[in-house]
Amino acid sequence: MMKIAIVNHDFSLGGVQRVAIEVAGGLVEVEGYHVSLISFSGDNNFFYEVNEKCRRLVNTRKRKFSENLKLRLAIKCCKEVKISEIYRNQLRGLLSVLKEKAFECVILCQSDLTALAPQIKAKLPQIKVIAWQHNDFETYITNYDYAKLFLGEYIQGLRSIDYLVCLTEHDQKLFKKSNSNTKFIYNPLTIRANFVSELRNNSVIFTGRLETEQKGLDYFIQLAELSPSTWNFRIAGNGSDGEALKKIVRDKSLESKVKFVGTLTGEALLNHYLNGDVFVSTSRWEGFGLVLIEAMRCGLPIVAFDNSGPREILAAGKYGVLIEKFNIEKMYQEVAKLMGDYKLRKIYQEKSLKRVQKFSLDLIIKEWKEII
Repeated sequence: MMKIAIVNHDFSLGGVQRVAIEVAGGLVEVEGYHVSLISFSGDNNFFYEVNEKCRRLVNTRKRKFSENLKLRLAIKCCKEVKISEIYRNQLRGLLSVLKEKAFECVILCQSDLTALAPQIKAKLPQIKVIAWQHNDFETYITNYDYAKLFLGEYIQGLRSIDYLVCLTEHDQKLFKKSNSNTKFIYNPLTIRANFVSELRNNSVIFTGRLETEQKGLDYFIQLAELSPSTWNFRIAGNGSDGEALKKIVRDKSLESKVKFVGTLTGEALLNHYLNGDVFVSTSRWEGFGLVLIEAMRCGLPIVAFDNSGPREILAAGKYGVLIEKFNIEKMYQEVAKLMGDYKLRKIYQEKSLKRVQKFSLDLIIKEWKEII
């Protein structure tokens, strides 16, 4: 069977890492492919459980100190960089692994690895290259933390690959302008649940990285401030803004209402969802939103700001509540309706459970097989 490499910066804690590992396992178990996960950065931390039939490989070359410094300064100063130079050392290591192990297909996660596709195709033309884009098109081209600093190389990478996989129908239309071989494939559900929430816990929940700029946790705290004291707001996750967010909660005297429960996995994560009544996504941008379908699998109603990922998952509001960005007063009105009406929560629970069937691993793996 075909030998496939899925390459990401690392496989530590994160949605992209979790989905990549899940898809790798599915390709092995459902289709019998030989799949390896390659940590491009040289980090040997595999946070999530990896299927025992998948190989775990680590790039033997890391970015040099001078290259790290150059990249950090470029991001800080918003200056254009040449990604093939920044990653020169790591690229050599990746090419060596791909050639030595005789991979037939390589799946590159995210924008900067996509920008390296022309070099991979030039050195190893026999390998099928697929670029897997985990965020929305607009974010890649407008955000300095994504692809704006190396936009020319990124677009060249998109044009050079054999196939492009994105996450929504909206993004498929935009990416097709750079590569006609573009297909949207949903991320698969990564949580197993035998029960659903009873929706009687007086709890609004959030799961994700504690990074305010993207995840909009400043809005989540505002929502808690507006809400009745009989309801609690639980935040699961860790991130660079954790301490700053906790200070905001203290300054607003919301410690009794807003709880930070840290990074959760396994049964603890499942219980986090099952003990919730409403899941709220306050993200300013979201390419997909894996946590939304996790919450839906546990029967939670979803309220989210309207950006590409939630819009796709909720089918433009058919299966949950979409709120105009960033209308926190309107979001509160809709959450308050759910807080005050158990029957309404049950209606949206049924919507969530119906929609989440579209994200089963078996369905997603069949779509991957078509392009592999």
